[in-house]
Amino acid sequence: RVLVAGGGIGGLVFALAAKRKGFEVVVFERDLSAIRGEGQYRGPIQIQSNALAALEAIDFDVADEVMKAGCITGQRINGLVDGVSGNWYIKFDTFTPAVERGLPVTRVISRMTLQKILADAVGEDIILNGSNVVSFEDHGEKVSVTLENGERFEGDLLVGADGIWSKVRKNLFGPKDVTYSGYTCYTGIADFIPPDINTVGYRVFLGHKQYFVSSDVGGGKMQWYAFHNEPAGGSDKPNGKKERLLQIFGGWCDNVVDLLLATDEEAILRRDIFDRMPKFTWGKGRVTLLGDSVHAMQPNLGQGGCMAIEDSYQLALELDKAWKQSSESGAPIDIASSLRRYEDARRVRVAVIHGLARMAAIMASTYKAYLGVGLGPLSFLTNFRIPHPGRVGGRFFIDIGMPLMLSWVLGGNGSNLEGRPQQCRLTDKANDELQNWFKDDDALERALTGEWFLL
Repeated sequence: RVLVAGGGIGGLVFALAAKRKGFEVVVFERDLSAIRGEGQYRGPIQIQSNALAALEAIDFDVADEVMKAGCITGQRINGLVDGVSGNWYIKFDTFTPAVERGLPVTRVISRMTLQKILADAVGEDIILNGSNVVSFEDHGEKVSVTLENGERFEGDLLVGADGIWSKVRKNLFGPKDVTYSGYTCYTGIADFIPPDINTVGYRVFLGHKQYFVSSDVGGGKMQWYAFHNEPAGGSDKPNGKKERLLQIFGGWCDNVVDLLLATDEEAILRRDIFDRMPKFTWGKGRVTLLGDSVHAMQPNLGQGGCMAIEDSYQLALELDKAWKQSSESGAPIDIASSLRRYEDARRVRVAVIHGLARMAAIMASTYKAYLGVGLGPLSFLTNFRIPHPGRVGGRFFIDIGMPLMLSWVLGGNGSNLEGRPQQCRLTDKANDELQNWFKDDDALERALTGEWFLL
C-alpha cells in the first residue's frame, strides 16, 4: 500500500503510475479544487518532450488525452529577444531534439485541465480530498501518517509530493529555509493574438535586472510572466499591478507593452520566486520525496513539473522491479532499497537541470544590449549603441551550447522508457529543411503549411 502526500501534478502522476503497476494507492490532498490555491489565473503549464514521453510510458491513453488538450508550441520558433528592440537574440529548436528521438513535441496545457485529466485517471476513490499530512512515523515494516484532523493511515511506504513547503521533507530532515531567487514574478493571461502567432511559440524578452516571457497557450490566449529584481515580500497598491508593470516595462517593445495592455487587472498575480537546493539524500527507510518537495526549481526552463513526471515514472519502475524480484525469489519485497535506487537514478539529472534553471535566470536578467547599461554615470555610453561584450560572448556560447543542452534536457531517457511505443521520426530531408527556420521565418511558414516526410 503506497501513501502519497500531495495531489499536485507530481503526486497524481506517481499515483497513476503506481496504480498501473498494480499497487494500492492512497493520495492525501489538502484542497484539490484550489489548484494549489491560485485558481484559473495561475495559467497553463509547459509539458516538454521528456515529460510527455515519460507520461506515455506510464499511461499512453492519458498522455494522448493530455496532448490533445494542450497547445503545441514546440513546432514553432522559441527563443530569446532583446526586450527593448524586440529583435531576436537567439532562436531555440525544441522540435528536432524531440522528433529525431521519436518523442512528442512540447505542449502547454491548463493546470486545471491537466489536474482533472490526472485525477479522473487516478480515480476519486483513491484521492482523499481535504486531507493534509502533517507528520509520519516509520515503524520499520510499515509507515503511518497523521492528518491535520488527527486521522491516521498506515501503508508500506510514503512518498512526499507535497511541494516546496513539504511537511514530509520537514519531518525527514528538519526545517530548512528556501532560497529566494532575487526576483518577484507577475503573471497573467490575456485574450490576445500577436501577428506572428503562426511562427512563434514563446519568447523570453531580455533586460537588465528584469525579463519578460510570453507564450501562446491556445484558444486565442497568451500567458506571460514578468520578472523584476527586488527584495522578497513586496506588495502593490490595490488594483496597482498593471500600472506598476507598465512603468517597469513601458519603454520595451510593442510585443511586451501590448500584451500588458490587453491583460485585465484581476488576471494578474504576483509571487516571489523561490527554489531549494537539491539534497544528496532524498529519503530514509520507507519514505522518499518527489518533485518540488526535494528539488523545487526556478521556472525559467519550464522543467519543474517535467522533473516531477520523470520522478514518478522512475519511482514506479523501481517499486515494480522490487515487487517482481520478491515474487520470483519468495523473499519479502525490499522497499527501502528500491527507494534508494530511485533516488540514485534521479539525483544527477535533477541537480544538473536545477543548476541550468538558475543559470537561465542569471542570463536572462543580466543581459545588456549595449555598453553602458547599468553603469550609472557611464550610462551615456548606451547612446553610441556599442554592443556589450557580454551579449556578443553570450551569443557565441549559446550558439554552441544550447543545441547540446536542449538535446539532453528534452531527450531525457525517452529511448529507454519501458512500455512506451516508438513514434515517428523525421527523415533526413525534413531535418535539413528545419535548419532554415532559424535563419528565415518565412521558411517556417512554408513548413507549417507544407507536407512533411516522416519515418
